[in-house]
Amino acid sequence: MRNLTLNGLIGGLLIAALLATAATGFFWTPYDPMKLSFTARLAAPDAAHWLGTDEFGRDVLSRLMVGARASVWIGFLTVAFAAICGTVIGIISGYARGWVDAVIMAINNAQLAFPGILLALGLLAVFGANQYGIIFALGIAYTPSMARVVRGAVLSLREREFIEASKVMGNGEIYTMARHILPNCLAPITVLSTSMFGWAILSESALSFLGLGVPPPAPTWGNMLAAGRPFIEQAVWLGLFPGLCIALTLLGINLLGDALRDKLDPRMRGLK
Repeated sequence: MRNLTLNGLIGGLLIAALLATAATGFFWTPYDPMKLSFTARLAAPDAAHWLGTDEFGRDVLSRLMVGARASVWIGFLTVAFAAICGTVIGIISGYARGWVDAVIMAINNAQLAFPGILLALGLLAVFGANQYGIIFALGIAYTPSMARVVRGAVLSLREREFIEASKVMGNGEIYTMARHILPNCLAPITVLSTSMFGWAILSESALSFLGLGVPPPAPTWGNMLAAGRPFIEQAVWLGLFPGLCIALTLLGINLLGDALRDKLDPRMRGLK
């Protein structure tokens, strides 16, 4: 239990730091993240620029703060999209069963056969590389995972006594799903959504690194990492600090997700 508390504390602190940085980036940054200064290009970290400057003289710390804002926004909307769509699909599939379940799961499994990042790449080729194109592409790519998890939970809930009691009382199918099925699916939805937030941030960074994410000059951690690659020997901080931001964010999300899983999953509680 002590380890779980420590995991949750460390993960919560890292995620709180991410959210605080993103929120601060909305209102204030040490320098204008878009302002060019060729006299200060590739300046090493010092008292004026704590994390140095890039090849155009832009302050790295300011750009990381704005990049955190973009990562949080894309991650949040991606998870919201996948959670809402996946939950609706999973509840309908698991509750209806029969041919409805068979058709939905056939489409779902076919979509799961494609790696999420490849599916997102294909969708971005259609919708274009922009912030909301990334959200839609990643949301579509992650929806089948949420649908499958929710469907599994619904299948186990469907035969429970309180569901039968709801039917005997004359409650409609939609009421039963919304009032009794959905609340009992919140634990797996919460745990998966936490992990999915990390997937979205990592995928957005990967897409931006490949040049298919948010187009420059808007800063994201992925395109900052890509921009620093040619200067890896001359200005190592250009790749180091965005990489650390991504790694620490994913570490925090994984630790927090593990703590939530152990807290919300009764089977995990029984092992303690």
